[in-house]
Amino acid sequence: MDNNKLLKGLYPISPSLYKSDIDYLNNLKCVIESKINIFQFRSKTLSFRRKRYLLNKIAMMCQDNNVKLIINDEYNLIKTFDLDGLHIGSNDKDLIAARKYFGKKIIIGKSCYNSMELAKYSMDNGASYVSFGAMYPTKSKDSAIMAKHSVLINAKKIIKIPICVIGGINKSNISTLMQYRPDMICMITGIFSQKRIGSEIKKINSMISK
Repeated sequence: MDNNKLLKGLYPISPSLYKSDIDYLNNLKCVIESKINIFQFRSKTLSFRRKRYLLNKIAMMCQDNNVKLIINDEYNLIKTFDLDGLHIGSNDKDLIAARKYFGKKIIIGKSCYNSMELAKYSMDNGASYVSFGAMYPTKSKDSAIMAKHSVLINAKKIIKIPICVIGGINKSNISTLMQYRPDMICMITGIFSQKRIGSEIKKINSMISK
C-alpha cells in the first residue's frame, strides 16, 4: 500500500519516562491495538540494551496489528528489526544520506519546527512527511521550538507530502488544530498520561475524523 495513504490520523509517540517495562509495554500494546496506522519509538534516555529489548517486543506488536513502526534517530536499528521508517530531527542523520542509504521504500519523517524553508527542502529531498511544532508548550521537550499556527496555512498551500503536527496537543486543543487540516496528529503525554488509554484514543480519533 502507498505509504501516503497510511500517513493519516493519530500518530502516537512512546513516552520517555515510565515506571516499569511491564507497564510501558502494556500501555504501548493498548495504543498499538487501537487501529492506528503508524507509531514512533522514541528512546532518547534509554540504554542501548534496553532499547533493543523493548524494540523487539514493540516490533512484534506492530507487525501483529499492521502498524508502521518508525524509530526516532536510531537509524542503526532499522535493518536489525526490519522497521518501517525513521524520523529525523535537527541533529540526526542527514535526510539525503538517509534516503540514499535506505532507499525509496522506507518512511522518513523530518522535523521542521517552524520553518517552511526546511519543510520545502525536506519535501524536495525525499522526506515522506514533515512535522511542525511544538504547537503548544510541552512537558515532553522543554527546549521545544514553538511553531506559529500560520505556518500550517502556508504549508497546506505548498507542501505536497503529509503534514504532521506535534507538541502539547491534547483533547482541549485538537479541534483548533484540525481547522488547519494536518494529516497526522502526534501525541505523547496527551495519550500516555491518561488512566484509560484505549478510551482516550477513541475520543481523540472521533475528534480527528470530524
